[in-house]
Amino acid sequence: MERLSESQHSLLLIKPDGVSRHLQPYVLDTVREAGLTVLCHHRILLDEDDIRRAFADMRRSENPLEHLTLDLWYAHRPMEVIVVRGGDDTVETAAAVKRKARAAYRLGVWANVVHTPDHWEEFALQLSVFGQHCPDCRALLAGTDFGDYEDVTQAYPPGISLPPRWRDPEALRAVVEPMWRDPSSCVWRPTYPPLYEAPRRADGPRDHVVCVTRSPNQLSFDNLVAAVMAALPGIDFPQAFEVIFTSLHHAEFPLAAGTLAECRGYADSLWDTGLRTVIRALDEDFRYPAGDGLRGDEMPGDELPGDRRPAVRKVLA
Repeated sequence: MERLSESQHSLLLIKPDGVSRHLQPYVLDTVREAGLTVLCHHRILLDEDDIRRAFADMRRSENPLEHLTLDLWYAHRPMEVIVVRGGDDTVETAAAVKRKARAAYRLGVWANVVHTPDHWEEFALQLSVFGQHCPDCRALLAGTDFGDYEDVTQAYPPGISLPPRWRDPEALRAVVEPMWRDPSSCVWRPTYPPLYEAPRRADGPRDHVVCVTRSPNQLSFDNLVAAVMAALPGIDFPQAFEVIFTSLHHAEFPLAAGTLAECRGYADSLWDTGLRTVIRALDEDFRYPAGDGLRGDEMPGDELPGDRRPAVRKVLA
């Protein structure tokens, strides 16, 4: 196999759900239809240290939650790597193949069939691990050395870190793994998790909510959850994680409720940390339940089919 050029190579990682559903032929056909040449195709089985190295651009010590999700998703589960060559836009072409495969077969955020790197540096880093047992892949990366993988340029700028208690892998696993294994316990359950409200409520009608929009790519999973915990005093890790985990499955997901002034304060704090939000005004016929906070089974009014969002009037911020 010839030595790689930085612009003309990429890879596709068929994830565990894609392998278990036997989607390899579809992905390969789509690769060839896009005009890419398959240079290498093989099965891999990664352990936790392989994952640490392959995703060293998100350092495990700084992003323990991100790496826990990768361990749960990828470790000790069969996956397949397809190394491809094309023109000067190979990275973008491979990404288009990924999007087409996901559009056809994805079942959710954690069952989205295939991964591709965003740029050459990410490709080289991941292939150095995904292809470590393949002579052709090693030859392709000849002269590329990541050493002990501790000095890899980081994918995300420094963000807010989780509190020390929630940087412990075992403490994280105790909360995260049950939700991961059974998304119906949070993501698809018929009621909302309780919305955050300030310990000391402001005067005025509590008729607005702050919704989390799609997570920005410049924040790690750890940064996203830590941002929620920093912006909303008193919210605990399990609720903050559940909100972020669930928001990944929805275009908008309500996080906090209160007066318009309170919600603007929450939104400003969240935007300052890099988390994108929008404020929604609830319909006039919405009846805010006393005591427990907002619950999906107590929402009268117009809900969208297949959605669990409260009816709203307009975007306010």
